[in-house]
Amino acid sequence: MKITVHGIPTELMGKEVLVGHEAPAARITKLDGTKNVIGMIAPNIQFIVAIPSLKTEVCSLGAKKINDLVKNLKKIDTIIVTTDDIESVKNFLSKESIEGVQFVIDTDRQFAKKFGLLISEGKLKDRLARAVFIVDREGIIAHKEIVSEIVDEVNYDACIEAIENITKANKKGHGHTHENWMTV
Repeated sequence: MKITVHGIPTELMGKEVLVGHEAPAARITKLDGTKNVIGMIAPNIQFIVAIPSLKTEVCSLGAKKINDLVKNLKKIDTIIVTTDDIESVKNFLSKESIEGVQFVIDTDRQFAKKFGLLISEGKLKDRLARAVFIVDREGIIAHKEIVSEIVDEVNYDACIEAIENITKANKKGHGHTHENWMTV
């Protein structure tokens, strides 16, 4: 898949994931330095937001908007994934009052590769494309948006609508197959 970075066509590396299919499990790093896994089956709906860097205006504003959007949602795990270093994220959070969102680091770019979001070239090489994935409790991708131009924002209304639809449907019985999530 291709996106544009300031108008320049840029290839994304990694596997393409599709709505209606199982979300891959990807290892990420929490801000305390411990590892965790996101994707796959989970007790809550996962609202996974990928951003290139909190050091940019679009990403930092987007993180604040996401935080405002999810304040009143229940049984939702909102996770913002970035390729920034832990100290940069902690510095950002020390200046902002963001409470309903968990920030994690894609240290090994495993998330980027498994979700097809790794920017392959240019000044953002090895960063994440801007994207959202909403994964239901059964581990199925219910909504996906990869923003076509890196400086554009995601469609926040579509994200909330997808979360509301999952919540209303309360689907069960999708089944679940395991994958070897330790490999890319």
